[in-house]
Amino acid sequence: MSSIAYVTDEKMIEYHRLCGNRQINFWRLTSRKEFKDFHPGELLFFYTHPRGRRKKGFVGYAHYATSHTMSLDTMWKRYGNNNGYDTIEQMEEAIRRAAKDKPVPEKMNCLQLDNVVFFLEPVFPEDVGLTISPKMESYCYLDQEDPETTIRILKQAEKNGIDIWSASQGEEIQNTFRRDELRHQLAWIQKQIGKTNYNDKERALAQKLSRQYLEEHGGEMIRNNRTDIFEISDDRIVITVPFVSQSRDYKTRRKEFFGKLVLYKMMIEESEQAFAPVKFNVITVSDQPEIRAYTDRINHDGL
Repeated sequence: MSSIAYVTDEKMIEYHRLCGNRQINFWRLTSRKEFKDFHPGELLFFYTHPRGRRKKGFVGYAHYATSHTMSLDTMWKRYGNNNGYDTIEQMEEAIRRAAKDKPVPEKMNCLQLDNVVFFLEPVFPEDVGLTISPKMESYCYLDQEDPETTIRILKQAEKNGIDIWSASQGEEIQNTFRRDELRHQLAWIQKQIGKTNYNDKERALAQKLSRQYLEEHGGEMIRNNRTDIFEISDDRIVITVPFVSQSRDYKTRRKEFFGKLVLYKMMIEESEQAFAPVKFNVITVSDQPEIRAYTDRINHDGL
């Protein structure tokens, strides 16, 4: 997973916050898409001067949805006030300032950002053990050197509180934030656990089972993983994991499978996630009473 810290115009961000915008158009002076490792669903953090503060900090974030190349007029027609301004004239003036009085580009790269969340208090880089050059003018990746950086930012923001400007959106924003925190925590945990040593046939079958489960029951694949699925149900995490093995590999796969469940459980509980406890669900090609019985024991008896 990749997260980005993007230097952002503080007036534009404050406009979105006050308007309670959950979707915004994030314009960039360039017409090129420069991101090499940034995909739909990943987080773009707004890095700017908070209200009344001299140093920059993270004031919120949004999910990257899609990218378009558009002219100023097209941007305004498509997104209107979701561009961050009351009028197209105000927007054009902001673009001119950002371009340092150069002509407004004919085309600009635009990022559609969804599910915007603002923090009640800024999170400064030093609060989460992060160093960002004061000379940074555009963006930087947050998790390349330390995959826990995004998790630390979200946890610090949770301590400070989430800015729920619109009461009607309060529960929705809280749920978005909690799911994002859980999503990144599970991705990090899964990376620590590592991959099951499937052969090619087993791996293909496990992925097929998981895709079928998603189509029939819903849920969400743990990021950077093609087999493990999570859902939030009745204030608990439900993790669905396929079990597949060829006859000669049964004992090894059984050991790996239950080792994975135990590690998931331990690491989720140690992370103090708000959605704990965790429950496991197993999907198999044929009936596997032994596997289901041991899974039930982990669910009911703990470790």
